[in-house]
Amino acid sequence: MPVHEITDATDITQIKKEDKDSERVAVLVVESPPDLIGREFLADSVGIIGRSSNANIVIPEKSVSRKHAFYEFDPRLQKIFIKDLNSTNSTFVNGKKITSAYVNAGDRISLGKVVLRFDLRTRAEQNLREKIKKQAVYDLLTGILNRSALEQEIKKLIMNSENFCLIFIDLDNFKQINDTFGHQKGDELLKSFSSILKNSIRETDIAGRYGGDEIVLVLRKINSNIAKDIMNRIRENFRKHFSEYEKIGFNFSYGVSEFPKDAETMEELIMRADQRLYEDKKRRKK
Repeated sequence: MPVHEITDATDITQIKKEDKDSERVAVLVVESPPDLIGREFLADSVGIIGRSSNANIVIPEKSVSRKHAFYEFDPRLQKIFIKDLNSTNSTFVNGKKITSAYVNAGDRISLGKVVLRFDLRTRAEQNLREKIKKQAVYDLLTGILNRSALEQEIKKLIMNSENFCLIFIDLDNFKQINDTFGHQKGDELLKSFSSILKNSIRETDIAGRYGGDEIVLVLRKINSNIAKDIMNRIRENFRKHFSEYEKIGFNFSYGVSEFPKDAETMEELIMRADQRLYEDKKRRKK
């Protein structure tokens, strides 16, 4: 790390920032298989790589063991120490099977069908990349996951055989809100509703914008009865928050599907929940 000449006490903060920005961080970049290419994982500490949702670096690929390998970044050596954890398909570095090894920048780590490239980046570069990635993952209006990121999270849970409930939500008479009050007001209400949903679930649960005024919640490790209780509480909160729009029928409908009880694929789960949403909408219009 460079030594700076300090001529003014006010320079210290800026120098510390520059030093921190120039620090190197370890990043693992997926090069294979095709459906995971481009995913990146920060690996500048200690942890486990595996398929399990409890791993520090979660790789949703069946050829990767639940706890496949241990890793630790050594900032002094600028290397990653990696150790196989008796995985089913072993761990390889640059094509050579290893029990444990130090990995240099540019080396490839193979875990089953997954190939990871070890990159070293400055923290400033990594922060910029993460900012761009966040913009690609989150819906700009609502702040919740966009559809692509949402679907990836659902597939990850299915891959790990973790039970969950998928809730498909659609706002009632949202077009009338836009026509009566304008699209800016519609955007404000959609953003506010998304915030209510996000604040009504746990940090481990998932909220994503599926499209337009359709939102999907994924509530982990609960059954459909509990999911319905949660949605009923959210509906009461909705009525209080948006009471001034009640006269034009502004509300929401929802449908619940449960994995693996109702279906075992994401497409089937969404279809079941969507069908039940319209049953709910039709029932409440009577």
